[in-house]
Amino acid sequence: MPRITLPSKQADGETNNYVDLCELDDLLGEDLLIIGHAVKIKSGPGGETEYSPKDMEHDRLNAFLGRTITGWSFPAPIPAQNNVAPADLVISRAMRIRDYAALLGAAKPFLAELDALEAQDPKSS
Repeated sequence: MPRITLPSKQADGETNNYVDLCELDDLLGEDLLIIGHAVKIKSGPGGETEYSPKDMEHDRLNAFLGRTITGWSFPAPIPAQNNVAPADLVISRAMRIRDYAALLGAAKPFLAELDALEAQDPKSS
C-alpha cells in the first residue's frame, strides 16, 4: 500500500503525518466511474461554457483520494468513514495547506496511472 509522507509532524513532534492509499489493483469499476463523474463542464443555452481547469483537477484528485485513502495520521475519520461530508471537505479540513498541497501533488501520478489503464487498448493486454 502506498504511503504518502506529508511535511507536518504528528503530536510527538518527530514523526511526519501520512496518508495511506490502497493499491490501484484493489479499486473496482465503480471507483473509476465515480472519479470520472467528479468533473462536469456546463454549457449555457447560448453555447457558452463555464469551467475552471484548477477546479476540474482538484475535483478529480479529491474524488480519487476519497476512494483510495485507507488510513491517515489525522484524528478525523478518513473520507470513506465520514459519510456526512464530501471527500474534498473531509480531506481539506483535516490537514493544513502544505500537507494538502503535498497530498494532491503526490496523488497526481497515481491518477495518471489510472487514466493510462483506462486508455489502454484491450487487445494489447
